[in-house]
Amino acid sequence: MKTKTTLFSREITYGKKDVAELENASIKVQLIYDKTLFMLHNHLPDSLWDAWIGVPYSIISSLYKGNNDSGTIFQKWIQSPTGWKCIGCERHCLESTEAPQDVNAANHERRYKFHNGIRQSMVLQALIWSMYENTVLFRPFLGDEPFFDDDDLHTISSYFVPTYLNEFHLIERSKPCKEYKDQNIRVFQEWISAPDLVLKWNGGLTEGRWMTGVYMDHSRFAGLGPYLKDSKGQRTYMQAYVQ
Repeated sequence: MKTKTTLFSREITYGKKDVAELENASIKVQLIYDKTLFMLHNHLPDSLWDAWIGVPYSIISSLYKGNNDSGTIFQKWIQSPTGWKCIGCERHCLESTEAPQDVNAANHERRYKFHNGIRQSMVLQALIWSMYENTVLFRPFLGDEPFFDDDDLHTISSYFVPTYLNEFHLIERSKPCKEYKDQNIRVFQEWISAPDLVLKWNGGLTEGRWMTGVYMDHSRFAGLGPYLKDSKGQRTYMQAYVQ
């Protein structure tokens, strides 16, 4: 029977061992995101890039390429029964919807399109997992330098969650899954159990799942952002303390 943790303040305590693992793992995960996005940019036709990613590489590359060009990423982690798992990340960014000459006009209000990063995150998760499975399957035939090296494969197997562009693989394995849908993009990810949490604060009560956000800045660990996610998907952010 699952038990719920009850908090009476917006504070989550992490052990030093967990923080050290998250710091190390989040950097390795981010480097895998970086190299995979760069590969996509170099090889995908523009039509597929627009359909899958939907954001110009010039807009989001600073969040991925790891060369200190700035950009903050919010990775989403769950402390599951089998250990820490990363289910994706968010890369919020603004894309100008006007031509350069319009942007520079005097007294002109600039227009932007906001990208919440969920589609890009889930497509990357599915692609990385597919490449991981194929690398493991065909490793004897790939030569000495596959795209993912041994350290990458270990990171993916340890921290990534099985994610696909259809549900058949998960159905075949009798795995529960969650569907992410955005326009014509459908992604299916194995459902990972997160700790149940009840937060009593300011006279109110909020129930949900305990999630751990990891902030990445310049491809470096930049801190924890724990939050409670309720049944409607709303988040209540909390303070992280280490003991």
